[in-house]
Amino acid sequence: MRIGIHPKPAGRSQAAFSRRNRALPGPEKPRKLRKGKGMKSAGALRSQRPSLRTAPGTGVATAGRAAGRAARKSAGSRPGRAAGRPYVRTSRRSLWTPPALSGKLSVIISACNEEKTLGAVLREAERLMPEEIIVVLNGCIDNSFRRARQCGRAIVVHCPNAVGHDVGRAIGSKLSQGDIMLFLDGDLPIPAPELFPFVAAVDRGADVALNDLNPLFPIFGKCDNVTRCKMFLNMALGREDLGAGSMTAVPHALSRRTLELIGPQALSVPPKAQAAAILEKLRVENAGTVNVIKPNRIRKGNTGAGNNVEQMIIGDHAEALAEVLARGAADPLWKENGPDSRRLLAAWRNGI
Repeated sequence: MRIGIHPKPAGRSQAAFSRRNRALPGPEKPRKLRKGKGMKSAGALRSQRPSLRTAPGTGVATAGRAAGRAARKSAGSRPGRAAGRPYVRTSRRSLWTPPALSGKLSVIISACNEEKTLGAVLREAERLMPEEIIVVLNGCIDNSFRRARQCGRAIVVHCPNAVGHDVGRAIGSKLSQGDIMLFLDGDLPIPAPELFPFVAAVDRGADVALNDLNPLFPIFGKCDNVTRCKMFLNMALGREDLGAGSMTAVPHALSRRTLELIGPQALSVPPKAQAAAILEKLRVENAGTVNVIKPNRIRKGNTGAGNNVEQMIIGDHAEALAEVLARGAADPLWKENGPDSRRLLAAWRNGI
């Protein structure tokens, strides 16, 4: 299998910019006005226009709309605003700046044919001011590679052949150098302020920061099979408080300690990695709620009952449960609750 790693490109040299500027066409020459019957010269036309220039040494516009702007500026406010408070036009997007972190942040993005959304995902990732951005292109046949290379800070890992649904996370984490690893998908642009709580939770001491989707789910009886598997795994691990919180969903963040204990290869099966983190007594918590259900891209393999993605995730949870049972970690839980375990689980989930 060929895997190409493309580091972020170096900046252009000054000579390259000079060559580019020489190649660009200069400004177009003004067209001359021809004198004729009923036509005035260009100089006469210019003389009749009101001057919009400022009076020398005053900085005050002399006529037209510029005078109106100067008058508002001298009043110190925009019409309808209190005097003394200057009006500054700023975009809502530019107001947010991420708080300082004590650790270094690595953002890992997995993508498979996401040319339409990958650029937006990268822009939001850059707003977090990470130490590095790693993009793993998993069997892409569209223009995702070109989109990823447009981000000057991105390290692009190009896997021409698909290597598995979640294997991109394992590859990205193996290459990462940060203390905090934030995992994203290339098809879900999420605003940076909504991503930061997961980063902040790990920076404060959490080892695994999960997306809390519990407020978005109905009661247990109306949940889909994947959601029930997530709840059951957490319950088997004695972490009913997590509900359906799962490393299957993005965004989520991990600490460097988590990666060292469970190994990067474990991330290829997210439920198994989560089970391993809990069994290692790491700090696992729900850190924030980002609705990734509604904007999730509809694909041929993830729609309809029993679709391929559903079967894969259920199989991942079965593998995680097999690991839990092999370690004997679920025995104390079943012995404590006895034969009423299933009834207690349903009562807990339905709030009875």
